[in-house]
Amino acid sequence: MKRIAAVLALLLCLTAQGAFALEMTGLETESVTREWESSAFFTRMEALTGVHVDAKAAYEKADYQKLLDRLLRGETVADALFKAELTREQETALLDAGAIIDLAPLIDEYMPNLSALLAEHPEWREVMTLEDGRIASLPLLNEGERQVCVWINRAWLEKLGLSMPRTLDELTEALLAVMEGDPNGNGKRDEVGADLIGVYEMRWLLPYFGIVADDYNLARDENGEIVFAPELEGYYDFISLLVGWTQEGILPTEAFTGAHSTLTLSSTSDEDETVVSGLVVSIAPYTHVPVSAATDYDALLMPGPDGKIVWRDLLGEVWTGCFAVTSSCENPGEALAWADALYGREGALLGYAGQEGEDYAFDADGRWTFITDGARSINDIRSQALMYTGSTMPGLAPTEFLAQVDSEADVHVLMQNAQVKAAARRVTQPYCLSSEEQTHADALALTLGRMVDEGIARFATGEQELTPESYAAWLEALREAGSGELVALFAGKN
Repeated sequence: MKRIAAVLALLLCLTAQGAFALEMTGLETESVTREWESSAFFTRMEALTGVHVDAKAAYEKADYQKLLDRLLRGETVADALFKAELTREQETALLDAGAIIDLAPLIDEYMPNLSALLAEHPEWREVMTLEDGRIASLPLLNEGERQVCVWINRAWLEKLGLSMPRTLDELTEALLAVMEGDPNGNGKRDEVGADLIGVYEMRWLLPYFGIVADDYNLARDENGEIVFAPELEGYYDFISLLVGWTQEGILPTEAFTGAHSTLTLSSTSDEDETVVSGLVVSIAPYTHVPVSAATDYDALLMPGPDGKIVWRDLLGEVWTGCFAVTSSCENPGEALAWADALYGREGALLGYAGQEGEDYAFDADGRWTFITDGARSINDIRSQALMYTGSTMPGLAPTEFLAQVDSEADVHVLMQNAQVKAAARRVTQPYCLSSEEQTHADALALTLGRMVDEGIARFATGEQELTPESYAAWLEALREAGSGELVALFAGKN
């Protein structure tokens, strides 16, 4: 009898945990210590889906790569990869090796939430799908993805009696006034007009010249044809602006070699929250200035020469490589059903905010905030219950919920972001090239990108005088390095 009772107890235990416990692994890059084995997220997901998960993360990219290498060799590592961080090349290699399975024939059967979303947005399925029709991984779908913006200190403009700039001349005049007018009121001339670092941030000024250029330095001309961005007339004017800003001190000379002026504040006392930046480039201003000053900054949307406002969509709404099922998984349908919960509101909230009443709560105005006290901080909640930070998790970002946060800074940034996103567009569609073409394009882009950045820096700092002749010589060097070849790879595919 005792033996029968023990067997029954074991069966009850297995039933409570799910008949087939799934083993999951992946990459966790959250800066706050997060142990998957003890995370409330997986326990709550089990209550929601009925699927028990034994999860263990790799915390170093080198260790995770070793795990993927073992998978490629045919070793069993887990049933599924969660927060998988797979590149397109890794997806193809793992599929071809039989290490992970093709999800294309399984999504509609086991994932009603995701299937409904893909029916509404067929373009999302196209991004997920490899050129041969296979689907290697599940994505993060984010209709409200953050955009990189140019943020200008609106509060300072108001203090100086200036309106938001609508032209490049007005922008230059405004930044000079910021430098000369002591808008931070500390009696020092420490304000930085354009607090930018590196050519990457400077290139976010290109939309003011009517140019939307991607990381390949590709853009579209007035006819919608793909061209190499420096070949456009407005690109010369863009570099001319940088030359002028550097000469006038709006753009510090150390912008090409040093750090943001705001970052030097970290070496002073914690109480020192002096704001010095007139203009910054970032997803949110509080990455460079104190949170208390974040609402002072507005995203600067100015029309280009043709009067139209355009912007570059950085990431798009579909981020692939987030969840894959290995060939050793005995119940792939169960793994996909678990992941499908993340494409519904309840599952998404578990990953982004936790449990209502325990991790977050709504106030009388319908705004929510994390529940913290002296014993539990926001970082504790992030490490113990949430999953959206660190490596990218699969699912549907709960955009509407996030916009209801009881944070003046975050609400302000989200509202500004929505305006920018409305004007944002992509130059090329993701994964439009074959694997062979993509490899070739990446090699060309690496060489050309370095030449573009170095050329802009030399012109802007005066190391190379900017003249029509010197610019033409620079373009010719870029052509010889393969700029036309890069354009040809993408031409006709978008």
